[in-house]
Amino acid sequence: MNYRLFSLLTGLLIAIACKGQISANYGRPISSLTAFKKSNQVMVVAHRGDWRNAPENSVWAVKLAIVKGIDMVEIDLAMTKDSVLVLMHDKLIDRTTTGKGRAADYTWEELQHFRLRDGLGIATQMSIPRLEDILELTKGKTLLNLDKGYDYIQLVYPMLKSRNMLDEVLFKGAAPYEKVRDDLGAMLDSIHYMPIIHLERGEGVQEIANFTAAAKPFGFEFTVGDDESNMIDFKMLRSAGYQVWVNSLWPKHNAGHQDDLALENSRIYDWYLNNGVNIIQTDRPELLIDYLKSKRDNIN
Repeated sequence: MNYRLFSLLTGLLIAIACKGQISANYGRPISSLTAFKKSNQVMVVAHRGDWRNAPENSVWAVKLAIVKGIDMVEIDLAMTKDSVLVLMHDKLIDRTTTGKGRAADYTWEELQHFRLRDGLGIATQMSIPRLEDILELTKGKTLLNLDKGYDYIQLVYPMLKSRNMLDEVLFKGAAPYEKVRDDLGAMLDSIHYMPIIHLERGEGVQEIANFTAAAKPFGFEFTVGDDESNMIDFKMLRSAGYQVWVNSLWPKHNAGHQDDLALENSRIYDWYLNNGVNIIQTDRPELLIDYLKSKRDNIN
């Protein structure tokens, strides 16, 4: 490690990380990303909305997340043939709707003829929502993470600005700093942006340093891999004011500390708190909320 990089990372050690990590007010809505940074709360992120109880990336998946007090909803973006941003995860609409092909093969009006499928593949009465419908629904009620949305940041930005929602939406991307700056220019400094770092691919210290030396990222999302052999010190980043996001979805994200294990023992989530993770994206938000509330109750 060169001297400049060593000095930069050493400078991150400016406070004690993760002290009092569970807020005494856990479960109350987070009003903004700025407010979250000032709190000691652990953020629960619902993956594609509350998709176990409604079709993924549907209006109802978002509504149910709001009702349950989930802090942030992760949704995915795609664009129609007539340039309308809609919610869709896959490149094809085949798995999640009664249609076939790409969202880009259809106009917004044409997409409304298809029905969303639930987790078992059964057609529902629901249709593919537009991003603007979700923004109207979530404003002031829950935060949003726009996944698969990097290519659309410049289109989404004015939508958020006109609604005064720039502090309620988190963008992410896996591109290196130089490309992100080239793509977004000064806009990068006006949004909440989180680089994705793939530790299992050998990424880590250098990529973090590239961003922190020239920008102010909201934090970093990490994929850890199947084991902890590539782990870095997340608490060091937390002590410098950066948020740390790790998915609890599948073993490859979290060295095997995945959601399904929490069905038998929710203390699997101890791993996240012990390692300084303060944003957890989950497929089982109710389990995670109950776990965090139990931790809060035990320390108060």
